[in-house]
Amino acid sequence: MKTVSGMPHVGSLRAICTHDVVFKAMKDAGFDVFFSYVFNDMDPMDGLPVYLDEKKYRKHMGKPLYRIPSPVKGYESFGQYYALKYKEAFNKIGCNPEIIWSHKLYASGKMDKIVKIALNHADKIREIYKKVANQDKPKNWHPYQVICEKCGKIGTTIVINWDGAFVTYECRKNLVDWAEGCGYKGKIKPVGENGKLMWKVDWPAHWKVLGITVEGAGKEHFSEGGSRDIGVHICKQVFKTKPPFGFLHEFFLVGGKKMSSSKGTGISADQITEIIPAHIVRFLIVKTPLRRAADFDPYGLTIPNLFDDFDNYAQVFYKEGKRSLYGRIWQLSQIDKIPEKKPFFPRFRDVAKYIQFPSVDVYQKFEKLKGKKLTKKEKEILEERIRYAKIWLKNYAPDELIYQVKNKLPKETKQLSEEQKKYLKRLISLLKQKDWKPEDLQQELYNTAKKMNVSVKKAFQAIYLALLGKNYGPKAAWLILDQEKEFIIKRFSEI
Repeated sequence: MKTVSGMPHVGSLRAICTHDVVFKAMKDAGFDVFFSYVFNDMDPMDGLPVYLDEKKYRKHMGKPLYRIPSPVKGYESFGQYYALKYKEAFNKIGCNPEIIWSHKLYASGKMDKIVKIALNHADKIREIYKKVANQDKPKNWHPYQVICEKCGKIGTTIVINWDGAFVTYECRKNLVDWAEGCGYKGKIKPVGENGKLMWKVDWPAHWKVLGITVEGAGKEHFSEGGSRDIGVHICKQVFKTKPPFGFLHEFFLVGGKKMSSSKGTGISADQITEIIPAHIVRFLIVKTPLRRAADFDPYGLTIPNLFDDFDNYAQVFYKEGKRSLYGRIWQLSQIDKIPEKKPFFPRFRDVAKYIQFPSVDVYQKFEKLKGKKLTKKEKEILEERIRYAKIWLKNYAPDELIYQVKNKLPKETKQLSEEQKKYLKRLISLLKQKDWKPEDLQQELYNTAKKMNVSVKKAFQAIYLALLGKNYGPKAAWLILDQEKEFIIKRFSEI
């Protein structure tokens, strides 16, 4: 279940993906199992997202999310817009639960019976709050919120009486500090979408009504006296049902920081697949132990390392199958059908390197590395990695790994000394001698500098400045041999 109060951040993908893995594992084990996801769109808007027009939305504070206009045309409500943005994101990573809209569930009448049970046992629920969470609720407190018949707000109403058929309620002006009630007093049947149960009662009510037997949540819900704890007691003592098997998972962090939908912090759930492919997002979540925070920092080598792990786990899967931990993790990370035969995975950091060399045909390069033609599937894998490597290089790669060979003579070559220019001139002769192997050429570049009494550091800087326009780069011989020989000779000759 998720309250769709704003743009879903990437952290919210961990909960749904974790449940999807449980669902698929149970199916594999032969269980008759369904996977549902509730968009809680009856909750009030209790915080104004920073990215929304305050003048337009301040007046809607306190209303149920499904009764607030969407910030984008073409959607039925605020709640629907953000819910469908989230759905689009989790569908991409292979999660396809049955969607249940909270307001439709209430409107269908399926919650009527459980609402009445909760109201009839308000005293018992108050006792549970006190015993489990040490929270004192007033004697006339009721676990139900009415949608005000006059102003349409739910966050500002309080039930003051229940007679077994009707609730009496007030829409109070100063009940909460984030919304203003209209002062209306009324009487209404607690049925359909006239209102909803309070969150900590609403959650176990959903367990009962939907028949939920397994549900995890973030660690904050599993704290002693927290919402899970209260829900379990309500299940047993009020709803007379067995609570679902529960498990907690840690947060999904971005650069070590927790994210917020309403504050607009971090990466949104749909943005992450613009940075790494959907199956790599899923892989990151599946491979991270539940009780360890999944920390995704796109800067540095995080992304290349993730691809390396993915490829290594694939190797284990194709050797040992799902009986090994790494193999099972890789299998449960897949979104599309798994190829029977292991495809060739071009190493991501190599892809990122070779696409920076204008003279290198990347497809030919990886066919040479594979030793045969790439299959259609392998070309698709390579094309995907090229696309994401370009994004990584442009936005997140460390400076030392960005070595785009310049098509024109870099202006930085003006700083080259005469001895550096003479060194490059000698290299032209070396390159014309024969077709070099990288290891041999690397040694010869070093030897030549020594013979010419040029410092090795300055000699290699001359190569990097000539080709990259900076003082550093990858291994010089490999950099040179990754280009056409004529291109290198022409460049050194220009200098």
